[in-house]
Amino acid sequence: MEESSETTQAPDDSPSLDRKAGAWAWMVILLAPLLMIGADRLIPAAETEATTQQDTSLLALLQVQARMVMVLAISKPEEAHRQLGELERYAHSDETAAALALTHGFIGLENGGREAADLLLAKRAETDGADKAFLEEVRQVVLHGVDAEGRARLHQRVGWFAKLAGTPTDPAKAPEGDQIRASAMIQTLLIGLAGFGVVAAIFAGAALLLLAEMRRNAGKLELAFDRARLPAGIFLEVFAIFLLGMAVGHVAGWLIHWSLQPVISIGAMIGALRWPKRHGYTWRETRRALGLHRGKGIFREIGAGALGYLTVLPMAVMGLAMTFALIAIMQRLATNDAAGAGEVMAEPVSHPAVGWMLGNWEVKVLVFLLAAVLAPLIEETFFRGAFFRSLRSRFGFVASALLNGVIFAALHPQGWMAIPALTMMGFGFASLREWRDSLIAPMTAHAINNGLLIGGLALVLS
Repeated sequence: MEESSETTQAPDDSPSLDRKAGAWAWMVILLAPLLMIGADRLIPAAETEATTQQDTSLLALLQVQARMVMVLAISKPEEAHRQLGELERYAHSDETAAALALTHGFIGLENGGREAADLLLAKRAETDGADKAFLEEVRQVVLHGVDAEGRARLHQRVGWFAKLAGTPTDPAKAPEGDQIRASAMIQTLLIGLAGFGVVAAIFAGAALLLLAEMRRNAGKLELAFDRARLPAGIFLEVFAIFLLGMAVGHVAGWLIHWSLQPVISIGAMIGALRWPKRHGYTWRETRRALGLHRGKGIFREIGAGALGYLTVLPMAVMGLAMTFALIAIMQRLATNDAAGAGEVMAEPVSHPAVGWMLGNWEVKVLVFLLAAVLAPLIEETFFRGAFFRSLRSRFGFVASALLNGVIFAALHPQGWMAIPALTMMGFGFASLREWRDSLIAPMTAHAINNGLLIGGLALVLS
């Protein structure tokens, strides 16, 4: 975006002087993510929990894919077994291996299903740390069925997949088999319809982006963000305090007590927002510079955020393409690595919230509120509010939005391969801040994105 389209004079209601951020702020911003990543790798409890969450999230993803394979098995059982075989590269735990073996049994032990289940479980049993007794129990369940007590015990390890096992009197038929297949068909239909909707939204967003660029070149697109508004420099310190609180709370939560994480994090957010006042800026000045205002009206800004979300989608697609390329490369390296190194890096990119959606409806509602309400409010306030304001006072839009997006992506738990996709999402949200100045629009777009993802997961995993 051209600098000539922006106001260069500070408005009357902003202070006349800015405060340069201390050098410590950049040190904190760069080191805080490393501290959080290091804690997850070096603190045993954190590493164990991360592995557990990863396995749970993978089970949730496999549940969605297993249902789609079940629909395929109605007409092409051999192809269904082959598709399950493609998923076996993700069987990095006893539970995921058991889940896939149970799915093989559900769609039929004939047409290679018996051999595929046996081979999968035997291969997993050869790995270090495998629960061989559990894997043998699963093999017997696949071949001979399971009683109610055994099914309940199996459910504790693999959840929904325990429903796929037959009974001792009819090992080939799950008690809820007809309902499971009907649900799988409905889910597959909904995913197909959602896919068409997403493609249509992406094309609509691309058209809107093209129109916006044409209007910008013609000088008809008004950009509300004013890079000359003060304060600006102090917001780098505000963002650093926020990140420091996140990092310290994360570490303290693992080393001392879990309750310290929310206490320290919330305290840091409050302290960060009060930081400008300690240095002579009023709350009105701080709020306006952050973007915490109504813009051209609350409902108009919400509408701009909803429309703007469509323009974020094409940007996200570019990032997803890079993420998928990284995944493909790592999968190829994992396949070529005879020692098996790289297998973990080749796993699907997922968020712990995916696994949380396997909980009851109370858990699903709580996760939805966290992801679609709380996260957009907090993340947009500090990333597109404080951090983007400080960056934009020194750099052009593209550089500011990209750097903002990279830090935003690095702090998410999906792993380094998701950084390109999340960076472009952050870039898109920053473009809405540039367009509207008010944070209502990026908050709305962020909430729509998270709400659709979590809501969709809740439906397909119900």
